[in-house]
Amino acid sequence: MASNEDVNIDPAGEEVEVEDDDDLCPICRQLLHRPVVTECSHTLCELCMTEWADVSVTSQMTVVPLAERPEDFVAANIQAKCPMCRTMTSAKRSSEVEERVRRKYPGVYERREEEAVRDEAMKEVSVETLTVYIGNTVIPPGGEDERGLFDWEFFVKISDTSVVNEVEILLHETFKKPRLVRWKPPYAVRRLGWGTFIIRANVILKYGYSWISSDAEDTKYATKASLPLEWELCFDDGGSQARCQLKIKKESRLVRSSRRILESGSNSG
Repeated sequence: MASNEDVNIDPAGEEVEVEDDDDLCPICRQLLHRPVVTECSHTLCELCMTEWADVSVTSQMTVVPLAERPEDFVAANIQAKCPMCRTMTSAKRSSEVEERVRRKYPGVYERREEEAVRDEAMKEVSVETLTVYIGNTVIPPGGEDERGLFDWEFFVKISDTSVVNEVEILLHETFKKPRLVRWKPPYAVRRLGWGTFIIRANVILKYGYSWISSDAEDTKYATKASLPLEWELCFDDGGSQARCQLKIKKESRLVRSSRRILESGSNSG
């Protein structure tokens, strides 16, 4: 039972829980659900933080040893711009806030839980964190190689390649084929050269997926489906690589369309 200050009496004589403004998410303006607290002291629903946080490649990119692989890295909280104050921050689930709103508004919170379960079942919108590596390895010129050419290989490694449609790699325009497309892993290109330059790569997701990132770009087929990356070739110490973590989401319209096709097939049978 909520306290007297948290309830009103409706015309039918039943108690109605009334939420304080401090207990509402500033994004959706509903009772906080699975609340998270940011380092900048804002409290939001977990889903609202996930969907509205401004995540950039630049803020996430960290140089790491070449030997590191996605399965070796334990995901930490992703740094992002707070939806409220736009400062760089991260967020953690707050069991303390969740327990408080559960006790204060048991009926409303129960309905929020039911709505969340129902929405997930209907929309099947999923959010996934991908670990992306970009970098290059290099073999320096041999003693007998008078040309002095470095043997380098540029790569993009992704923790879940099942959601990737293609990786477009753009080399310097002086190369014979400066644009290459890799439809399946390894997303890499190997060349000989004497100088470093910036390589651009666009990681394009399959239809129905989109990047939750301010750097993401639209393709002619989908919104926020392409993630542009840049890497300057490194010819020191065998090469180098950097790691970033970004979120993607599965679009609900694809799931609903698939469901209608399945239901139509079942009915016709």
